[in-house]
Amino acid sequence: MANKRILLATWPFGVTGRRPLELLEQTGWELVFNPHQRRLRASDVSNLLVDIDGVIAGTEPYSCETLRNAGRLRVISRVGIGLDSVDLQYCYDNNIQVTFTPDAPSQAVAELALTNILNLLRHVHQSDRSVREGTWNRLIGRLVQEVTIGVIGVGRIGSRVINLLEPFRPTILANDTDPEVYGTPMPNTKWCSLEDIMRTADIITLHIPVGAKNHHFVSRHLIAQMKTGAFLVNTSRGAIVDTEALVDALIQKHLGGVALDVFENEPYEGPLTNLDNTVLTAHIGASARQSRYLMELGATEDCIRVLSGETPNKDALRDMSECLHMI
Repeated sequence: MANKRILLATWPFGVTGRRPLELLEQTGWELVFNPHQRRLRASDVSNLLVDIDGVIAGTEPYSCETLRNAGRLRVISRVGIGLDSVDLQYCYDNNIQVTFTPDAPSQAVAELALTNILNLLRHVHQSDRSVREGTWNRLIGRLVQEVTIGVIGVGRIGSRVINLLEPFRPTILANDTDPEVYGTPMPNTKWCSLEDIMRTADIITLHIPVGAKNHHFVSRHLIAQMKTGAFLVNTSRGAIVDTEALVDALIQKHLGGVALDVFENEPYEGPLTNLDNTVLTAHIGASARQSRYLMELGATEDCIRVLSGETPNKDALRDMSECLHMI
């Protein structure tokens, strides 16, 4: 097993704790570090995967094109939860195991969603700009308890958002397509239809996976159903929102503002950057020290297990057929 080669594609790696690196070093396998010290592009991935047995991956693309040079690859072990950057069908067809760390980032993402809700309600970002520009604009916001918040997707992250909101005691409307989740008792929460949420909520926060069924889930039609002046928060995946329609709704003042941590194309450089009613962050949802450490540790353990002929951690996707249901 000493000839195995592991690519640490995600960057940075090991800065929140050395235990993942120590586990990798103890295997005696060759470690290949990200030479660019940034998020890898498709061409970078394709070149680096030659003669690699396992990847500890970030959000860089693993399409069928980038994977064609990866004849030895047996595992893509994702640091994080999203798998939209991985061609799952190709991996299934070519016996490449895909794992992720679903629980580790959930609290950090939920806290960022709460941060954005508070930011939008109190106009923190706009007040910050006014001070820097010398206008000292004392904007009037709203208390959380004054508003109705719609939570779309009540899984690992959405349920945490509801629990974090509980002390503020807003009215919470929830919706989820999973019948095992829908109707679960949650504090201050009323389960209702998607249409009711869009029509009633002052703020909507999204916590649903991406896939063919959810591509541009928040469409021009759905945005038109939202209350005039409502806010939208997205910390899930960029592709679930029609960005062009969102820009139009903000320019036309149909929406009061948005807070986005994720975008269809990252790094994002589009027209949202020119609007003052937007809060834009660089996909930092999971970028809290403890969450990052647990993600790296889990991904490392799964990578080592797979390449050692064992099954991954029980929280990882162990069966690629299960993985394909997420598409």
